Amino acid sequence: METNIKKVSDVEYELEITATADDLADDFRAALLRQRGQTEMRGFRPGKVPLGLVKRMHGRAIAYGIAEQKVQELYEKEVLQKDEFEVLGQPTVTDLDYEMDGDLHAVIRFGVRPEVELQDLSGQKLSRLKKDVTEEDVDEQIERIRLGNAELVPLGEGDKIDDTAHVVIDLQRIDEASNSPIIGEKEEGVEFFMDDERLHDELREGLLGKKVGDAFRVDLPHGDHTHRYEVLIKEAKRRELPELDDAFAKEVTKERFETLEELRQDVRNSLEQAWERRSRELLEGQIVERLLELHPIPVPDSAIDVYLDSFVQDVRQRNDGSLPQGFDVQAFREANRGEAERQARWMLIRDAVIEKEGLEVTEEELDAYFEEAGADNDQISPDLLRRYYEQMNMLDRVKQQLLSRKVFDHLIERFEIEDKDLEDYDEEARAAQEAGSPIAQSEPLITPAD
Repeated sequence: METNIKKVSDVEYELEITATADDLADDFRAALLRQRGQTEMRGFRPGKVPLGLVKRMHGRAIAYGIAEQKVQELYEKEVLQKDEFEVLGQPTVTDLDYEMDGDLHAVIRFGVRPEVELQDLSGQKLSRLKKDVTEEDVDEQIERIRLGNAELVPLGEGDKIDDTAHVVIDLQRIDEASNSPIIGEKEEGVEFFMDDERLHDELREGLLGKKVGDAFRVDLPHGDHTHRYEVLIKEAKRRELPELDDAFAKEVTKERFETLEELRQDVRNSLEQAWERRSRELLEGQIVERLLELHPIPVPDSAIDVYLDSFVQDVRQRNDGSLPQGFDVQAFREANRGEAERQARWMLIRDAVIEKEGLEVTEEELDAYFEEAGADNDQISPDLLRRYYEQMNMLDRVKQQLLSRKVFDHLIERFEIEDKDLEDYDEEARAAQEAGSPIAQSEPLITPAD
């Protein structure tokens, strides 16, 4: 039995395995005997079926099993049990040539962790969004809370729909050729607020100034064309806003706050925290893109496949444990290969930072995490919460989350960070997007996370 390891690239190798029929004969015979012990056939006592007959019935399957077993054993011996290779992901059998009583030839391709030489970040500049929450910001958020707690009152007879009304309509699609309703294509009881930004402008314009009971037709966008609908207005209501006073603050917070000023302060704190989170997310995104740009390291296919597998699994989980009907897994993997390669490369860079700087998560830091996580829950103690994570095998996820934050904290110290207000940050993001920069934000207008 012979093995040979060949370097295919800086991050991929192939293990070639060759074995003669004589090399495999003893294992094959032993497997046949085990199979005979389990084979029952009329006319023969249990375990006494002629070996030749067992071979004729099960030989091919047994031979293939022997081949797979030998390939796995030799891969573990020649690759996994040696310190020469740090394997990433799962190996791939690219060739397996074996027939019963014949010679075996197999090739296994495996990926290894590349060497990552971290670049000096001196002089590397990044922008950080710095947003000061104003009284106007607080007023706007308070008004949103007020709108969300408004009472809906039916419009009076003859009152017309304005741009703040709540409307309930029926939508009947119309065949444009015959100018008649299409059976089975009617949506009833569609409701929305007129100031909903997601509402089609064509529908909004058609509704403005109308009254309950009115009907009209409108062409609405549908992909790259339009569909014609008849709209029947069934209900229309106006918002009756609550008074903005201490009683309002007590009601909307279920008496958590006694005064309107306490509610305003809480809203301010929430907005500041939201902007801080958004600023951090944007900065971390820039750091990832800059480090990817500075470290064009090769990534083995085996590492990319790990992320592609996780993408497919995510689709499965979001669809109640099964892939959608007609889902093309191969096309999906091809379409997402670039993103998988990007995430795999970032993880290799991240690991290199962790190793170089000796970053780790201590027990004290884990305790602090669970103290903070359980701070708002009087029913679950930090110790109980931690035990739950341990039982659900989720503790490592927490460790990786804390470790990633340490990585970013370290990298932020290495960059030259310039704080910019919202207007300047937005302008820079737009300019980067127009220039096709890899660090451009996908959405130039920056808003805090909900």
